Amino acid sequence: MEEQEIDRSNALLKAIKSLKVHLTSSQKKKMVGLSFLIFISAVLDVFGLASILPLVKLATEPSLIFKNEILSKIYIAGHFTNEKNFLLFVIISVFVFFLFKTLFGLFVNYLQTKFSTEVAFGITNRQFEKYFGLNYYQFSTIKSSSIIHHVINNPISYITWVVLPLIMLLSETIIVFLIIGGIAIYDFKLFVFISIIIGPATWLIYRLLKNKSSHIGLEMNKIFPQSMGTLNQTVLGYIDIKLADKEEFYKNKFLRLQKSYHALNMKSYLHNLIPMRANEMVALSGVILIFIYAIFLTDNTASAIVMVSLFAAAAYRLMPSLNRIISSMVYIQKNLGALENLNLFQEEIKKSETSQEEISFKDSISLEHVSFKFPNTNNNIINDVSLSIKKGEKIGIIGSSGSGKTTLINILLKFHNNYEGVIKIDDTILNDQHLKSWRKLIGYVKQDIFLMDATIIDNITFNDSQPDEKRLQDAIEQSSLTNYIKNLPEGLNTRIGERGSSLSGGQKQRLSIARSLYRNAEILIFDEATSALDNQTEQEVSDAIDQLSNTQKTIIIIAHRLTTLKNCDRIYELKEGKIVAVHQYADLIKNII
Repeated sequence: MEEQEIDRSNALLKAIKSLKVHLTSSQKKKMVGLSFLIFISAVLDVFGLASILPLVKLATEPSLIFKNEILSKIYIAGHFTNEKNFLLFVIISVFVFFLFKTLFGLFVNYLQTKFSTEVAFGITNRQFEKYFGLNYYQFSTIKSSSIIHHVINNPISYITWVVLPLIMLLSETIIVFLIIGGIAIYDFKLFVFISIIIGPATWLIYRLLKNKSSHIGLEMNKIFPQSMGTLNQTVLGYIDIKLADKEEFYKNKFLRLQKSYHALNMKSYLHNLIPMRANEMVALSGVILIFIYAIFLTDNTASAIVMVSLFAAAAYRLMPSLNRIISSMVYIQKNLGALENLNLFQEEIKKSETSQEEISFKDSISLEHVSFKFPNTNNNIINDVSLSIKKGEKIGIIGSSGSGKTTLINILLKFHNNYEGVIKIDDTILNDQHLKSWRKLIGYVKQDIFLMDATIIDNITFNDSQPDEKRLQDAIEQSSLTNYIKNLPEGLNTRIGERGSSLSGGQKQRLSIARSLYRNAEILIFDEATSALDNQTEQEVSDAIDQLSNTQKTIIIIAHRLTTLKNCDRIYELKEGKIVAVHQYADLIKNII
């Protein structure tokens, strides 16, 4: 608990340090320029407050026009005929100054929002790169709803509730110090009075709010991804939820989380109103104390009136500034969660990208004594696997669930890097320098296919703005999609719906095959691609795969159903991460019979 309190007390320091990390060099320069303009705006605000004093004095004592050397010269130079005309001139001058000050302040606010937008976009970009720069294991351990929340919402929260409050804090702190400094020079008694009344009250308000706001922020940051994840599961599980009659369960779960989130949001809103209301009472208390002083402790009523006017003018400008300072501190405290997430996986961002090299596949793929276990576990998932695949061969992999088939493929795809042993492409050891070149050679068709809510052509070409017509037609023909597309009214421009909702299982698989072929993939991997299909559809997809045997593609098939493997050159059997046998299809069928 003590460590948490120390951590919270450093919220402002953390927020300031984060700017060094999350701003580019050009943005830091803009921040310096913006800070200068904020300082100028603050000075103008203070001059605006100071201009109230001559108005009050002139209104109560018009003879000051002739007693003050500067005012007297202006009066004579302006050929004023009486004090009222001169006072009107002063009032209009003050109004014009306030108008200029307001327009300048709006201009600075515009620059602030423009700067914040630029920073938010840059952080969103880095958040996207951060998560997609993680290795497969790290990425797969994070909930998709959390990734979406942290990529979309966290940059906005960081800018809106950390960066902008920091800018506000800078601006208002300058104003407060200038006002307090000016009052100290002009009337030290008033300065002491304001310090005694406003200082402790402001500190007390912040102390009462900061810990509670931090707790609210952390809870909101925890609940929102859970709520989003529940809604996402409900949408994706529409059919199963309907069949199981679980609508009420998922609705209640989602609404329970949303109710908690909205309640926290309202608490946060209420806490943001407290400083304004509390400081109004502080200012009123100050005025009342001055009146009590004037009535009971002094006979100089005129002096008391001037003091009340000065205090009221100072409070008029100080109170909003103090409100904003407290609110800014509370906002920063509340949104530490967003700041913590931006710093998460910083090492992945800081590490320099590995320079990429080309790798060619002309002869063979060899796995030599490859072993693998997941982080923080003791048992190997893949255990001393060695195998060789010649270019153009068709290889099958079988084994019970949990035998390590998909893990072995993920190692081959370099989604798992912390394996023992080596993978050789021809005579070259595959490493991180070959990642992009190696993955360009591979087409991967899974049971659960990634399909976009877009047209058939966009799904095959992956939104290629200028698709290669010959490669496209070859991919469609080789994946046995020609007749299906010809019979569609809009052909390749037919939209397939979210997750391919308008396609059958076999059509989805063939579309995925076409995508791999369009990429000119030399190695095609089918990971349980037909396991969820009925027998007839499986046969259609298997026929499409068999047709690829004439294309000199190297094909690796993971399958439960042996019929899918009938044209394989070899079939490796995995058990508990080890290759326990190498089969021919005919021998496997005989053993089953």
